[in-house]
Amino acid sequence: MNGSRTFRSLKTKVFTVAKLKHAKRQVDVEKDRQRGAVISANFQTLGGLLVEMQTRLDAIPVAQSTKVGRSGNIERLKRNWRRGSFDAFLARNVTADVVAELREYLLHHAEWKWKFQKGSHCGFKVPTVNQTLWVLRVLLDIAVEKMVLIENPFAVSSTLRRGLFAKGRGQAGRGGARLQLPDRADMLRIFAEMRRVPDESDKFKPNPEQRIYLETMAIEMADHAELLAYSGMRKEEATKSTVGDDHGDEFKIWGTKSESAERTIPVNPALRLVLDRIKSRRVGPKTKLVITSEPRTAMRRACARLGLPMLRNHDLRHYFASVCIASGVDIPTVSRWLGHADGGTLAMKTYGHLQKDHSQASAKKVDFNASFADAQSSVA
Repeated sequence: MNGSRTFRSLKTKVFTVAKLKHAKRQVDVEKDRQRGAVISANFQTLGGLLVEMQTRLDAIPVAQSTKVGRSGNIERLKRNWRRGSFDAFLARNVTADVVAELREYLLHHAEWKWKFQKGSHCGFKVPTVNQTLWVLRVLLDIAVEKMVLIENPFAVSSTLRRGLFAKGRGQAGRGGARLQLPDRADMLRIFAEMRRVPDESDKFKPNPEQRIYLETMAIEMADHAELLAYSGMRKEEATKSTVGDDHGDEFKIWGTKSESAERTIPVNPALRLVLDRIKSRRVGPKTKLVITSEPRTAMRRACARLGLPMLRNHDLRHYFASVCIASGVDIPTVSRWLGHADGGTLAMKTYGHLQKDHSQASAKKVDFNASFADAQSSVA
């Protein structure tokens, strides 16, 4: 389409199967081509896609700080898009060749410096780079939706995708590899290790008075981490929570990211236990549930002592969602518990593979060879 050529694996080594898949793919491409031929010219150029993207972002109810950040990402991409006139480049038709040219310029020729390596004293940090390039990926997602492109080159082509997004914390950036989280047994080990104060270290040997303080704070840090892991709250949401937000079977979460983030979630058994532990040390309904700013440092030290991969505060939120989905909770429900405003779109992209894994595991339990009487007894 639009003079571009794309390549896609048929994912088979059997020639006869490949021929059938190829024929079906040709039909699909032709349908896309015919639909794309009548698409409004408003979406044929990068500039038209940018206008559509800004319209959609303005329509989403988010905090003012988020709107400012998104505007900054768009403006930053404009400034570093290419030498010469940005408006002239936006006037070009959207093709894979144009996208590839843009990628090469951003990676190798743009005047801005990206802070990829430790010790660098100039340029943007990795999250800033990823958020800026996120604009480009969303533009091309819209192009696919409008049938201007058959598929997003940065989503399906390893040649185009490789090296586009900055690497951070040992993982791929936005749109990269699946989340790598500890299983439930390892997470319990981490929480238990957070409660333990080592006898001594190379740098510090606590006296009895200091040990009492460290043990007290270790308990607070561990409970803080468990509260995040069993509720799915963001770090800022946990620091706003009070004793009075615990309503027994339900827990009130005051959203900090957007109006839609304010929500009430059911209290699961693990959350009930940690809430009761914390409340036993607090007085009054307006007392803050957590008194530590964040559990990240204590959690990372516990992971290091156990020889496990490091965790961030936000990984506890991912852990909550992953366990819920693995336990059979549907993604739209998990999305509501997380306070997402998109009805589950983001959760599906992030955790969709977990739902598929759970579905496949459940399918293995289905036995069509059992007798009808056995099936009735098992249901009863």
